[in-house]
Amino acid sequence: MDERAIAGMSFEQALKALEEAAESLRSGRLSLEESVKVYDNSILLYKRCREILDSAKQKIEIYRPQEDKTEDFAS
Repeated sequence: MDERAIAGMSFEQALKALEEAAESLRSGRLSLEESVKVYDNSILLYKRCREILDSAKQKIEIYRPQEDKTEDFAS
């Protein structure tokens, strides 16, 4: 999976791919080289999920201007 493919994923797609990567790593059936590759992709998938969540948080804060404060989301 390359960075462009990951960058085009929805949150749900990236999260599912991240869950599958975690399962692959836990299985113990991957070689060291394959494990490193899956791990590297996992970092990109995590960043994609985080990017989408951060964007959603900003939108929520923008759409709730009538309140004096915004709720802080746990990071």
